[in-house]
Amino acid sequence: MPATSRPEPEADAHALIQLSGLVQETFARVADKHDLTPVQGRMLCVLAQKPYGMAELARAFGVGKANLTGLIDRAESRGLVSRSLVPGDRRAIQVLLTEDGRRAAGAFHREVTAELAAYLDPLAPGERAAFRAAAATVAGAAGHCTAWDPRRAGAGC
Repeated sequence: MPATSRPEPEADAHALIQLSGLVQETFARVADKHDLTPVQGRMLCVLAQKPYGMAELARAFGVGKANLTGLIDRAESRGLVSRSLVPGDRRAIQVLLTEDGRRAAGAFHREVTAELAAYLDPLAPGERAAFRAAAATVAGAAGHCTAWDPRRAGAGC
């Protein structure tokens, strides 16, 4: 069946897959320019909002604590994050950005944001606003709300 005559649900899924691939490729390319993995770049942007506990961070990334520990170990060895005890809970550990990590998060975020926003340049301002609203509606309906913008500390979806 030609791409132009796909049934609507299939065409919708295809459009989302195309956008997902575009975002993932952009994250990977920009992360590589900053000597990061895409997951490290995302983690730095999440941590730029606030320190997170290990369990909370593992949930946010959908990984087990063991996998998260490896990610944190590598970022810590590069001086991007540090771990500290949570005040009032001797067993809990939180992860926070170092100054180098904060700079890396900002640089990564600025470049990814600029590249992704440029993909929407062919759209008129009203179309861009409609795109943002539709994307927020789809993500919200799917229960997807992740931290991204390190400049918006404490902001929700």
